[in-house]
This record gives sequence, C-alpha cells and structure tokens, in this order.
Amino acid sequence: MQERLVGEGNSPLYMRVRDQLAVRIEEGSLTPNTRLPSERILADEHGTTRVTARLALAQLEAEGRIFRSNRRGWFVSPPRLIYKPTQDYSFSENVISQGRIPATETLDVTPTEINAWLATKTGLAVGDPIVWLRRRRQIDGRPVLVENIYLNPKRLPAIETYDFNRSLWKLLREQYEVELQGKHIEMYPTALVGPQANALGVTIGTAGLYVTRCSRDAEGGFVEFDEEFWLHDALSIQVEVY
Repeated sequence: MQERLVGEGNSPLYMRVRDQLAVRIEEGSLTPNTRLPSERILADEHGTTRVTARLALAQLEAEGRIFRSNRRGWFVSPPRLIYKPTQDYSFSENVISQGRIPATETLDVTPTEINAWLATKTGLAVGDPIVWLRRRRQIDGRPVLVENIYLNPKRLPAIETYDFNRSLWKLLREQYEVELQGKHIEMYPTALVGPQANALGVTIGTAGLYVTRCSRDAEGGFVEFDEEFWLHDALSIQVEVY
C-alpha cells in the first residue's frame, strides 16, 4: 500500500518529499550540479522509507529537475540550453553565448555504405558511399548529447580527413563553400539505450530527446543527415515563427 501523509488529503508521501526538494532547488539552496543526499539519508531526513525517497527522486528526474549519473548518484540539473533547431550556428558558439563551457569529442569516423534505412532518410541509393561520424558533446563537463552524422562524400570529398572536434557547420562553409538551405527536422521523446546511454554515462532507459535533421545545399543535393540523442533535461527548444 502506498504511504500517505496524514493531513495532506490524497497526496502521496513521495510527492511531499518531492515538493520539499523542489522548493530547495527553486530557492537556490540546492544549486545546479549539487549532489543530492543518498536515498537512505533522504529517507531518514523525511521519516520515510527508501522506496518513498526513490519515488520522489524519480519524479524530480522525470521533470528534468535532477539527473542521475552512473555510480555517482543524483545531482541538481543545470539550466537548460536554449536550442533553436531551425537556425544554423555551431554548438560551441551557442553554448558559449549562454555563458557555458562546451566540449566536443569525436568518437568514430567510418566510411561505409548507405543501407535501406539511410536510403529512405537521405534519398541516396542503397550501396552509395557515406561517411558516418559519431560525436559526444558536453556542457560544463557534463555529456548531454551523442550524435550520428552521415555525410555525403560525393558532395564533400575527403571529408573524413578533417578535425571533427571543431564546428562541422563552419567546416562545410569554409572548406566546401556549402550553405545549407533545405532542412527537414523531426523530434520526439525517446529512451536512451545501447551505445547512446553508455556514451552519456546514464542508465539504459533514461529519458531522452531524439532529433533528426536532413540538410541539403542550394541546389537540393543531399549534404548530411544528423541524428541527435539528447538528455531530456538539457534543452529548452525554441522556434520563432514570423
């Protein structure tokens, strides 16, 4: 039977614990990236069980107020990054403009071939060459994003030889004189699994946001297809419509 707090109507006890922690976060007594007490300590502080404390933490995680780091515990989430997916700017410039510290790590660069799934996304034929780039992005030392980027080597010769720890957007513009024009963007909630969860250091099944972007040049030629796997508490998505 679920515990309930006397005098609080039908409000579950775990929500009372959640509310008290949320107030401390909002008031600033628990600042961003502060490590929270363990479930045992929280249970003792609130006179309840570890199961109740765990439910309170899970609720705060679902709201994006806290995050869990594998083998390190629970932490208060930092401010969300303002993210405008329809605009062209580098990840690093966007992070720096908001007073944060970016970092990019190239995990893998693999020349390969288009499979049936990529053919439907890019418009290229099965078997056509493609360069698969995998990167991890950080904000203030915290991994928040893993991306799979598929680049068209016919449009971007020798693209696999470049330094991908820098801005890809600037690389396309400066080295290939490519101005991305047409874009198809899709985004929806997902669960982070397999290599994405491992790369971000989170438990398999952690909530995430999946964003895809297919970009073409001024002539309509395919340039790149980007899959982004974000931590769900890292972003505030904003789209301006005029």
